[in-house]
Amino acid sequence: MKFLELNKKRHAIKHFTDQAVDIKDVRTAIEIATLAPSAHNIQPWKFVVVKERKPQLAEVMYGGNKDQAQEAQYVIAIFSDTDLPKRSRKIARNGVKFLSDDA
Repeated sequence: MKFLELNKKRHAIKHFTDQAVDIKDVRTAIEIATLAPSAHNIQPWKFVVVKERKPQLAEVMYGGNKDQAQEAQYVIAIFSDTDLPKRSRKIARNGVKFLSDDA
């Protein structure tokens, strides 16, 4: 299937069925997601698959996704490196010796 055709068929899921999801499919989706570009190159991403403690997770979620988190068989939490300024300075110091800390 071509990418454009695939994108035209996608839609948001608001409610889930009781149909089982194979954990292998979840792992494949995560593997594919790691290949996506990220803003400001904030990799490495950490993915945590939650199955047992969804109600507790839903309680601390922002926005309107609480019901979805409780209904879903798995919830995938994504964590990333958000300390970009600190990392950038370290990279600059190691890779470009002639720049000052301010640069």
